[in-house]
Amino acid sequence: MNRIVLSVLIAFFSFAFTFAQEGKTSFLELTLGRNIHGAGDIPGYQYGFHYGQEFSNKLFWQVGLEGTLNDKVDFPLTYEDPNGNVIDASLHTVTAGFQLVSGIRYAIIKSNRHEVSLSALPLFRYQATSLSGLYDTLFPEITGLPFPVRNIVRTEPGRTFAVGGSIRVQYNYEITNDFYIGVFGAFQGDTNGDSIPLYSLSFGKRF
Repeated sequence: MNRIVLSVLIAFFSFAFTFAQEGKTSFLELTLGRNIHGAGDIPGYQYGFHYGQEFSNKLFWQVGLEGTLNDKVDFPLTYEDPNGNVIDASLHTVTAGFQLVSGIRYAIIKSNRHEVSLSALPLFRYQATSLSGLYDTLFPEITGLPFPVRNIVRTEPGRTFAVGGSIRVQYNYEITNDFYIGVFGAFQGDTNGDSIPLYSLSFGKRF
């Protein structure tokens, strides 16, 4: 796993430096937002770092490293033990992903302060999840035990690699000639069958 992450990081920086050109406008961007992971409709967070450079006045290529973290209480269960203590035996589902994205951004509207752009970004994603496919709870009336028994069956791998794509619509407001803030909405899907709609704030610097 460490070798895979290292290879992705090397590819990311190699791509950025290979295509960097002097005299061209470029940007660095940080994104922070919310998302909903389609596998189980799990709410969570998104973060990312992007580097981009212009092809023309309105067209940019960009490359980025992004992550998602989603969690929720799944199948809530509480019971009272023989001593009268209330026990929380609920399952907590966590799904986390790390992905490399690269593609183009086109400014549909561009003025001195305002910019509306559309991005198309192919991606390569690694994901780990505690989500299982089958859950069954046997209560004391059935087992004769003083506590419920859960049977959990995993029907899909807990770790996956996938390729996919993301479509994003973004609005940026230029605070100064060098710095801007923005918001964007996006939808992504991949070959693992996961879909993730998200919205995010962005903070960027132009060079």
